[in-house]
Amino acid sequence: MPTIVLEEDRSLRLVEVVLDPPVPPEQTAAFRDYLAHDLPDFPAWRDALRAKVPDLCPADVRTVTSQEALRESLPGSAVAIVESLEVRAPELAVADRLAVVQKFGTRTGNIDLDACRKRGIAVCTVRRRTNVAVAEHSMLLLQALVKQLPLINGLVTVERLQQEGRPYRPLDTRHTANANWGRIGGLRTLFGSTLGVLGLGEIGSEMARLGRGCGMHVLYHQRSRLSSWDEAKLGVGYCAFDELLARSDFVSIHVPSNAQTRDFIDRAAFSRMKRGAFLINTSRAEIVNREALVEAIDSGHLGGAGLDVHYREPMAPDDPLLHRYNVITTPHLAGGSRLNALADLEEMILGISRCLR
Repeated sequence: MPTIVLEEDRSLRLVEVVLDPPVPPEQTAAFRDYLAHDLPDFPAWRDALRAKVPDLCPADVRTVTSQEALRESLPGSAVAIVESLEVRAPELAVADRLAVVQKFGTRTGNIDLDACRKRGIAVCTVRRRTNVAVAEHSMLLLQALVKQLPLINGLVTVERLQQEGRPYRPLDTRHTANANWGRIGGLRTLFGSTLGVLGLGEIGSEMARLGRGCGMHVLYHQRSRLSSWDEAKLGVGYCAFDELLARSDFVSIHVPSNAQTRDFIDRAAFSRMKRGAFLINTSRAEIVNREALVEAIDSGHLGGAGLDVHYREPMAPDDPLLHRYNVITTPHLAGGSRLNALADLEEMILGISRCLR
């Protein structure tokens, strides 16, 4: 029975459910319920995956939450699955049977690749579909705001226009086209505008690629600047936090939630943003100060906001962020279908199995 050391992560807990059959029944039941709307028969999917990797199932899966716990669990382990924990000289020194290091993502800065190569330890990565989906959803919110989709959706009859307080006045089509016959003002174009990405991790990088694909200038800010080679590859430019706020037409948040990032976007930050700029948050609600956000929207300084994460989930029906054309709220689903996470997991497990064989 192979031993797998697993960095604690709510998504990665599914590895235990699939590969470690003695896992508590309530954990399996929780995932079955979590996946049910996209995968009605989770046990069948799990059993089919188990059948593909008889060398990995059953496995002894040991979940760790710290660097010290990782080192303590590595002796005798064949596989380590990590996201942010490091696999370097101190870890490899005690990893007497380690054959595979699986990165839960694509960036391997926390893994000593040369040392692993010398030891004959395979290092695997996965481009997480969930991360791609979050970036797609962020761009969807951005595009829906700039094109005023909440306002114009269904605004295609004279009656609908009048209900919105927009009397219909026909254009003189003898001389002009009939485009925008509803006379909706304030529409904007992404091409040539500036997208500021806060946090150019794996999701932020996916967002930068989408922005570049729309012809946007992409700026980013984070604690550690990328190499010039990585910046050129993504087509992004680095700048200080205040400069990013001042130059960006759209600010998209992709930093983790922690003590340093709580209320990261506060009144002072909003005051530095361009008047009419848009804010996108698919990371965590508490990164943006709630009162400052409402004030910035009410004053008109903020052109609009796209929010997939909220200060209370589900939201209260009288939340001041609801029922506005320039604020789009979605129910924390940017990661898309649960099948994204399942496909990521299956790719990792099959890849680990191949490496062990």
